[in-house]
Amino acid sequence: MNPNEDDGERLADSAGINTRRQFMAGSAGALGGLALGGAFVGSGAAQMDDEEDGGNGEDGGEPVEEPVENEFEDDVDILNYARTLELLEASFYTQGLENIGEEAFMNTLSEGDPLRDGMFGELETIQAHEEAHAEALGAAVEELGGEPVEEPEFDFGETVEDPMMFLEMAAQIEDVGVSAYAGAAPYIENDAVLVPALGIHSVEARHASYLRTLNGDTNFPNVIDAPRSRSEVEEIVAPYIVGMEAPDDEEDEENGEEESSGEESGSDTPDNGTDTPDNGTDTPDDDTNTSS
Repeated sequence: MNPNEDDGERLADSAGINTRRQFMAGSAGALGGLALGGAFVGSGAAQMDDEEDGGNGEDGGEPVEEPVENEFEDDVDILNYARTLELLEASFYTQGLENIGEEAFMNTLSEGDPLRDGMFGELETIQAHEEAHAEALGAAVEELGGEPVEEPEFDFGETVEDPMMFLEMAAQIEDVGVSAYAGAAPYIENDAVLVPALGIHSVEARHASYLRTLNGDTNFPNVIDAPRSRSEVEEIVAPYIVGMEAPDDEEDEENGEEESSGEESGSDTPDNGTDTPDNGTDTPDDDTNTSS
C-alpha cells in the first residue's frame, strides 16, 4: 500500500532529520571509510565521457583525463549549487505527483508488472529525499557561515502533466544530478562536507537507476559515469528555472554587445569602406577618370 498523507509527512521529517545528522556529523570513522570514494571521484583516469549526452548515455564514451573545470568560489558556493539542484528535483516531483496522480502513473505499467503497485509510493519517497537533501544542504551552508540560496521559481511545462513525459524527464534530472555531484566533489575542501555529499550522490544514483527501470532502460549504461561541470549542468537546467540564463546564452549576449559596439565604431560595416564606398574608385566624384 502507498503511504497516506500522515505517513508521507512522517517520511519527509524522518528523512530530513537523518540526512541533517549525517551531513553535519563529519566523524573520523566516516572520513576514513569514504576516503577512497572521494579519491576515486577526484581522479579522472578512468572516467568516461559520452559525446552524445555528456556521460550518461548508452554508448560508453571516451576516457576523461582530468576532472572537470573548477567553477566554484568555495564550499558554500558548491553547497548552494547542489541545493538549487535538489530544490529543482523536489519541486519537479511535488508538481508531477500532485498533477498526474497515482492512477495515471500506474497505468504506464502493465497490470502484471511487479513494479506497478509500489510505483507511486516509491516516487513519493524520492520526492521526500530531495526535500531532505535540500534542507540538509541549507543547514550545511549555515554551519559554514553562509546564506542558503532561496528557492527559485520553476517551470517544467508539460513534463509535470503527462506521466510518460514525467518519468522520462525524472530519469534525465536524476542523471544530471549524479553527474553534477561527481563534477563538484573533487573541489570540496572541507572533509566534513565531502563525506555526506558523496552519500547524497549515491542516493541520487539509486534514484536514477530506479527511474531508468520504470522507463524500460538499462540501469547501468556506462562502465564509469562522467562528471559534468557547473556550466554544463546549468545549461541543461536553465530552461526550467525562471529567469535563469544558460552560460552559453550569456556568452552570446556578450558577443552580441561586442558586435553591436563594432558596428557603431564602423570597424565591421564601414560607412566609407571598400565594399560600399561613398566616393571610392567604383563611383568616383572627381574628374580623374572622366576628364574632358
